[in-house]
Amino acid sequence: LKKIMKNIFKQLVFVSAFLIILKSNAQQDPLYTQYYNNFSLINPAYSGSHGLFTATANFRSQWAGEAGSPETQTLSLHGPVGEKVGLGLSIVNDKVFVSSETHVYADFSYSIDLTEASTLAFGLKAGGSFLNVDLLKLGIENDPLFSENLNEFNPNIGAGAFYYTDRFYASISTVNILQTTHYDKNSTVVSNASKEMIFYLSSGYVFNISDAFKLRPSFMLRGVNGAPLSTDISTSILWLDKIEFGIAYRIDTSISGLFQLRVTDNLKVGYTYDASTSDLSNYNNGSHEFSVILNMGKSSNKRKAPFFWMKKKNSEEILKIKNEDSEN
Repeated sequence: LKKIMKNIFKQLVFVSAFLIILKSNAQQDPLYTQYYNNFSLINPAYSGSHGLFTATANFRSQWAGEAGSPETQTLSLHGPVGEKVGLGLSIVNDKVFVSSETHVYADFSYSIDLTEASTLAFGLKAGGSFLNVDLLKLGIENDPLFSENLNEFNPNIGAGAFYYTDRFYASISTVNILQTTHYDKNSTVVSNASKEMIFYLSSGYVFNISDAFKLRPSFMLRGVNGAPLSTDISTSILWLDKIEFGIAYRIDTSISGLFQLRVTDNLKVGYTYDASTSDLSNYNNGSHEFSVILNMGKSSNKRKAPFFWMKKKNSEEILKIKNEDSEN
């Protein structure tokens, strides 16, 4: 009986480790509540849409209070290199229990001005992921299945299209186009680099309520074969292009409070708290997400994506710009 129980325990640990590996790789999907601050991770065509270079640092602690719960750190940079071409670079580090994965990707976008007020951009994403699973941390001895850690690199690509004006946007994209599954029969270690393609569909609009307030509703659909459709619906109020606060709902999963502050003309900080609405709420204290966004230089585009907002100019600055235009 003791031997049978030991074998059952090993099998349970193996299944748990396998699920952890799958979980880690599934997080190549950038699961952010503040997805508008990391949109180039979802769609490479977004790169360069600000008309200047934008650097974003993001930290997300999911299911706070649980040992080994997911943590994600992101650093991204994107901007224009000419009138029609945009480039971007992103580094994402995911950690879940004994599994960690670092994704490094480069983005390329090409924009076409459809009218004086609208732009259509196409983008490509290329890079890969460094996967590390520290099986030795499980502390299982005398078992070849857990005697060696898993380390590997898996290349991948993505693509997308992004249509926008200064008030409206529509986005469609996919990542994990290279659906690769690795299975090492010699050691019976299973690793999953990219199980399925992930598709995104998103759109939003900016309504001017008054001179001081704007309303910004948006949604994002995330689809993976074999998994339920994930739907994010959010709306926020922007005051004087300086403070943003709002609410977001991930259907059947969580509800979130959003806050962002324009500290200076080029620096913005944000915070989001997610409260679980599923049964997981009994086992965690919610999720926290922090972001810092730095805009470098002055925008060269007359049109900018609706997610982008600078500090509102005062009446003296507006009058100065009008006078300069009339002189020219």
